[in-house]
Amino acid sequence: MRLSLAVNVVFALVFSAAAAVNRADANVVIKDRTINQPLVLDQNEDYVLQKVYISGLTDVAALTLTGRINSVTLAHCIFSNIWTGINGKAVAAEAQGAIVNTFTATDTAFEDAQHQLLCLREGAFGTVTFQRCKFRTTDSFLKRIYAADPGRTSPPTTEFANIDRLELLDNEFVNTILVVHPSVKVVIFRGDMTHVRLESPGTHVIRLEKDQDPATINFDGTAIADASRVDEQTDDDRDASTVTP
Repeated sequence: MRLSLAVNVVFALVFSAAAAVNRADANVVIKDRTINQPLVLDQNEDYVLQKVYISGLTDVAALTLTGRINSVTLAHCIFSNIWTGINGKAVAAEAQGAIVNTFTATDTAFEDAQHQLLCLREGAFGTVTFQRCKFRTTDSFLKRIYAADPGRTSPPTTEFANIDRLELLDNEFVNTILVVHPSVKVVIFRGDMTHVRLESPGTHVIRLEKDQDPATINFDGTAIADASRVDEQTDDDRDASTVTP
């Protein structure tokens, strides 16, 4: 059974009348919930998930984005312990034909899913940001994966495609292969890039320094000029900057 958050669905039909979903400031807010069934976001809304834990599922994605969605914000959520079944699916979070303006996840874990920790490939995204998130397959889970499939030699993947601007900031990648497809226009990294695999050498990649604000980079990937430094330039500095050797 999949749980779909349509605007006209009374959420209390699925959970108790304790208001698992709240609407405030035109947002669909889900907070402080432990769920043992898949969650589907499929309306043109601003979704906010706070401390939502989904785990122990089989043959599904714990979180699915589909259809047109204005924004998705995840904070302190966990999507974990997903195993494959007869349909061959086991994903912590994925997109299925989703069109999403902005997607932001902070302090959220995508972990221990047999096939993929995250798959944002089927759809189109504006700005996608992951900050201080964990993409992790624990050693014990990985051993169980290899034991169940002796011919398998690679860990679950974390996959991105069809994104205008992808920001990966101070995240942790453990026992996963991070795949960035050429359809990602700009990739902004801050932190460890050890597990990054770019499908195309032409992908525009920007590496930020420690604590550098991604807001210093324009949407097209170019640096934003520091107006204060320009104002402090002397006339000689300006003249020198126009001289060509």
